[in-house]
Amino acid sequence: MANLGNTEVKFSNFFETTLNGVLASGATSCTLTAAPTSNGTSNIAASYYLVIDPDNASTREVIAVTAASGTSLSTITRDIEGRHTSDPTHADGTVVRMAVVKEMFEDLHDRVDAGVSASSTTTFTNKTFDVEATGNSVSNIDVANLKSGVLDTDLSSVSGSDDTLASAKAIKAALDGKASIGIVLALGG
Repeated sequence: MANLGNTEVKFSNFFETTLNGVLASGATSCTLTAAPTSNGTSNIAASYYLVIDPDNASTREVIAVTAASGTSLSTITRDIEGRHTSDPTHADGTVVRMAVVKEMFEDLHDRVDAGVSASSTTTFTNKTFDVEATGNSVSNIDVANLKSGVLDTDLSSVSGSDDTLASAKAIKAALDGKASIGIVLALGG
């Protein structure tokens, strides 16, 4: 048994065609009469599963297609379910159908399992996170995680808008400077 792992498997509703030529036992490529399409006109890209001779229990074979161009299936994995001791030979004109097979769901589960988890390191692009929503939080943010230009370290030339954060050191320096001026004024300096 084999599946395509966490590869994105393509699907085509109601696709059925025939072999265009013999598919000999052990062959790893073949030609179809028509290519699988997503909308009746645009070919779908590999990877996908096909069932050869789907209505014949003794020669039915599920194949994984990992490379194809139009009707030419250049890289196929034969008998992925392990039903046969050797790959069956299929005659020219044998029916080929894209049907729901358990490997499709296994591949989908592999992709979900490979997704974001508590221990994964995932980079998100163009996503919005609502930190204030129930149950959401952001933790472990330190100065090194702040975007350049967000942290003011010199309060003598800060923006007049609420668009930056002042560092603790900059605040302390500003307050120490104000305290020094106050002391000098209080002493009559």
